[in-house]
Amino acid sequence: MDETSLIRVLVVDDHAMTRAGIKFYIEQDPRIKVIAEASTGEESIGLSADLSPDVVVMDLYMPITNGIEASKKIRNNNPNTKIIILTSHSGKNEVSAALSAGINGYCLKDVSNERLVSAINSVFNGDIWIDSSIATDFLCLMSPQGEISLNGGSNSTPNPSSDRFSLTERELAVLGLIVSGKTNQEIASVLFLSVDTIKSHLKTIMTKLNVNDRTQAAVKAVREGLIR
Repeated sequence: MDETSLIRVLVVDDHAMTRAGIKFYIEQDPRIKVIAEASTGEESIGLSADLSPDVVVMDLYMPITNGIEASKKIRNNNPNTKIIILTSHSGKNEVSAALSAGINGYCLKDVSNERLVSAINSVFNGDIWIDSSIATDFLCLMSPQGEISLNGGSNSTPNPSSDRFSLTERELAVLGLIVSGKTNQEIASVLFLSVDTIKSHLKTIMTKLNVNDRTQAAVKAVREGLIR
């Protein structure tokens, strides 16, 4: 594969074995190449300035300079570099701090190899990738009032974003309930539709939003202003 078409990744973690494992598994995708490794936040800042990686996979807690502070400095120096936090911590404080640092993805370390690769590809392509287990907390933190509500439909002002994605009022209603954390069965009960119909709507929504799963759909809905 042409080197210029590769996703160039910097892996940052203070444990050498963890870095080696991440490198091994993500390079199973032929589109991904690990161009460097860093064991500290300070080292990651310097390497990012020198190498301008496409994506940085960043540990959260490291000595001297943690992943949040390193991410802020990297984004200030390299605004086009995407950053994925890879950590075992899922508390609201950590997620909120990551948001303030402008990260593009937040993964827990028990994420499967395939989903970590998917996360790297997603953020490289301009999307945000959030671990499904923290999606609700993340979405609430993104909302100015800490609440989630539908921005569209018959009882609210039409949203230009929904027109841009060609979402129908029914699809917006389904999307709003997805963001609220409801299952397909619960959405079906609320909207008086069958589960199969909800699944069909969800498939259409994901296609229109160009995402791979319901979590990505929910996060993109918030970022694009489809809900508030």
